[in-house]
Amino acid sequence: MTVGSTPHVISTLAELANVVEEIRSVGMFAFDVETRGVLERHPDVEEVMIQDWKKHLSTLKNPSPEIANRARENFEAQYRKSLALDPLRNEVFWIGLATAGKSWAIPMGHKRGITLIPEEVGDGTTTPPEGYRKILKNGQESMAKTKYVIPATYDEAPEQLNKADVFRALKELFFDEALVKIGQNVKFDARSISKYYGGDIPVGPYADTMLMQHLVDENLMSYSLENLIMKNYGKHDAYARDGKLGKIIDFVPYDKAIRYVHLDVRWTWLLHQRLWPKICTHEGLLRCFYQDSQVLEVLMHMENTGIPVNERQLVNLGKELNTKLQTILLDLSDYTPIGFNPDSTKHKQQFLFNKKREGGLALKPHKTTTTGQPSVDEESLKFLEHKHPAITMLLGWAETKKLKSTYVDGLLPQLNQGRLHPSFHLHRTATGRLSSSGPNLQNIPRESSIRSLFVAPEGQTMLVADYDQIELRVMAMFSQDKELLNVFNNNIDIHTGAAALLFGKAIEDVTSDERQIGKGVNFLTAYGGGAGKLARTTGISFEQAQHMIQEYYRQFSGLTEWKQKVVAQGRRLGYVETITGRRRRLPDLLSGNSEFRSRAERQAVNAVVQGSAADLCKQAMIDIDRTFKGTNLKVLVQVHDELIAVAPIEEALEMKELFMTSMGHNTVIQGVPLRVSCDIASTWAEAKG
Repeated sequence: MTVGSTPHVISTLAELANVVEEIRSVGMFAFDVETRGVLERHPDVEEVMIQDWKKHLSTLKNPSPEIANRARENFEAQYRKSLALDPLRNEVFWIGLATAGKSWAIPMGHKRGITLIPEEVGDGTTTPPEGYRKILKNGQESMAKTKYVIPATYDEAPEQLNKADVFRALKELFFDEALVKIGQNVKFDARSISKYYGGDIPVGPYADTMLMQHLVDENLMSYSLENLIMKNYGKHDAYARDGKLGKIIDFVPYDKAIRYVHLDVRWTWLLHQRLWPKICTHEGLLRCFYQDSQVLEVLMHMENTGIPVNERQLVNLGKELNTKLQTILLDLSDYTPIGFNPDSTKHKQQFLFNKKREGGLALKPHKTTTTGQPSVDEESLKFLEHKHPAITMLLGWAETKKLKSTYVDGLLPQLNQGRLHPSFHLHRTATGRLSSSGPNLQNIPRESSIRSLFVAPEGQTMLVADYDQIELRVMAMFSQDKELLNVFNNNIDIHTGAAALLFGKAIEDVTSDERQIGKGVNFLTAYGGGAGKLARTTGISFEQAQHMIQEYYRQFSGLTEWKQKVVAQGRRLGYVETITGRRRRLPDLLSGNSEFRSRAERQAVNAVVQGSAADLCKQAMIDIDRTFKGTNLKVLVQVHDELIAVAPIEEALEMKELFMTSMGHNTVIQGVPLRVSCDIASTWAEAKG
């Protein structure tokens, strides 16, 4: 069947049974779900929606009943959309299936039939039909020309299968370990299906076209289905006939919905067929594909489980942060003009850089924006912080405001029965590192009260484990630098060891200030920073910082040689590779622009280091899942080189060693031992206290 042909619509159980048999004979299939949000089934969400609506109304001056109702409709639509995108709370009412040469659409409660009378829209040049005209004060209909909309009329929707029967029939497909399940962002579809199987997630193996494309080209701006079709099939508008209907599919006619479901799943199948040969030609890409596919399953379980949050403490924290903001604002008023807004870029520019006779501080800007205005970003304020106490207050305001908006106001609406269910992404970083959203846990400050909100459930405790200097160890694996190998193989603190070499001292004679400089140079080496950043973070002069970096590379000469080799390989091949074989393509390594070329050189080294560390963390997640399958330990969160799990209190101590071993603790890779630290605690913050 071609993409544009009429799809099969499944309306009987006998037809569905035939589909199952046909798919089983092929050995793999693509699937795609369409979902909607039913607000009435989630009173907790509806309550939050009503609060938001009333809060909005309070900002309006004497809103009419019509405006209030329209506002409520808008808020309801917004929350329904949010629910439709929540795999734990959405309703699946279409499933698309595709395999070699065929595709099927299965409706399970679509509400509209085909269009009987199309929607009529008046553009303002005609008088609306009777019944759609404005009523005048005298009770008569206005004959004025104006815009109007007459909704379409639809036939009744045809009889459809119910969800219970469909999911019962499809269970042997979704839970057959011999069948490959293909999807575009398959994690969303599989998790959305899981609630119809009592929370059990369909088993792998999985193939996600989004992740496959990312392996082939990690530099795309978007990995949407439309973009992938364009990338692999040229300038082809796959949805030209009806448009992209996913967000409104609950309201489109039955026949259009069928075509859309067919197109989505059929294109997913075709993309898999196009991308698979590109991955198979490279052993490294194939290894990464299988690793990502296994990690996907781990992530699905993590996301469905979620992480518990102390909701009462979260609300109290919001009040504390509000008080702190008010205090900062009051303290700022001792220095700033009346009406000063610390959120206003213009106000901050005027206050910091205007002449003193104009009410400013007359400071010299650290840098300017692209439009030539003085910058007031965090870096600029930190550079100027020692110039005036108000700048410290401005930094405190920005940090507190961000904490409150992101991790209090932002978290409360996302709670589902006291838990957050963040989404983890394998395709949003060029290096292969995981990212997360809803919320972004990767950006939660280590030294903040936010981490104390994440708690173990009653009767359980947290195991919080992370790798010790994993990126520096990766650099040692690749570079085989004799000094780095000596530090790690003799279990010497890497920062003290670096400082000892930099200052020409014995390990035991290194001071805490010297260790801090060693730590700064280590991290700059790992992340590609420069002398300016080292000077700012350690308090030494720029000249001293330059000398320290030069001395570092002299002492760790193997590291210097390895970095040069990485850049040379990138120029020669067009890409660099991680320890597993993930590629980072950097065309700017050959750029004639020195700034672009220097950035690409830093990115090349960073991609190998960060990407390899990510490879090791992903393998740890797979190994932990395999080791603890069927036990009471559940992994909740991954944040860079840190894994958080929960286990029953009485079993945690026994599980701790096995948990660390599964992460690779004491495993030697290319002459470098991995080290894992693990704490048992009741909250995330307590573990790292």
